[in-house]
Amino acid sequence: MERVSKMTSYPGKKAVAAAAYITGLLAKVPPVALVTGSGLGGIGADMTDTRHISYADIPHFPVSAIKGHAGEIVAGRMGTKDLMVFSGRVHYYEGHAIQTVVFPMQVLAALGTKAVVLTNACGSVNPDFSPGDAVLIQGHLDLMREISLSMREPQRIYDPGLNRQAKKAAGTVGVRLKEGIYAAFSGPSYETPAEIRAAAVMGADMVGMSTVPEATEAHELGLRVMGISFITNLAAGLSQNPLSHKEVIEIADKNLPMFTKLLKQIVQTQDLTES
Repeated sequence: MERVSKMTSYPGKKAVAAAAYITGLLAKVPPVALVTGSGLGGIGADMTDTRHISYADIPHFPVSAIKGHAGEIVAGRMGTKDLMVFSGRVHYYEGHAIQTVVFPMQVLAALGTKAVVLTNACGSVNPDFSPGDAVLIQGHLDLMREISLSMREPQRIYDPGLNRQAKKAAGTVGVRLKEGIYAAFSGPSYETPAEIRAAAVMGADMVGMSTVPEATEAHELGLRVMGISFITNLAAGLSQNPLSHKEVIEIADKNLPMFTKLLKQIVQTQDLTES
C-alpha cells in the first residue's frame, strides 16, 4: 500500500509568521542553520556579533522541556560565515505531534535558509563506535512509526556534496569522522536489547530519538541536509552500565570541545550552500 507523507512540502502560515518575527530581529538572515542535540548547544558561545532569540518569544515556536536543550536561536558569525544555531529541539516523545517536531524546518524554509546541519547525541550499535566518536549520517532507518517516508528522493536526504565537505573539514582539524546509518526510535524509553539487536540486523550503526523527522521535512522543503551524530553511550545490551540521560549530558560536556572544533571547521571553511 502506498505510504502518504504526513509532512507538508511548503511552509504553513504559522511558520511564515514565526519567520517574519525572526527576520524583524536580524539585520541579515544567515543562509545556514545548525540544530544542536542534547548537551551540544555550547557551539553558540564561539560565535561573534550574536543575537539571541528565545524560542518562547517566537510565535507558534515549540519549546523543549528536556535538560540540555537551551531553547534559543543564536544568530551571528562563525569565523567569516553567517550562521543560525538552533540550540535545542523538541521531540516526538515529549508528546508533540510530528508536525510540531518539524515546525522549525518549516520556519527555516520560510526564512530562505539554504542548508541545515542536524546534530544529535545518540547510542552506538556498531561495535567499532565508542562514546566520544563523531559520525556522519549516510542514511537512516525510520522506526518512529508515525513518520511516513519522504516523497522526494528519500535515498538522497543527506546531501552527498555536504558530506564530502564535512569529511574534508574533519581531516583538516584532525578529527576522525566516522560514517554510519542512524536509526530513529520514538522513545521516550531507551531501546530494549532485543530492539537493538533487530536494528543492527537492519543495518543501523547508531540509535536515537530525533533527527529523522527534521531531515525528512527539510529535504521535502528543498533544503540541503547534513546530519552528524555524537556517540554518548553504548546502546542497550552492549554495556554493563544502565542507560541514563545524565550520562548522555556528561559525555557530551566532556567531548564538546572536539565536537565544536569539528562543527566550526565545517561551517567557517566550507560553503554549505554550494555543492
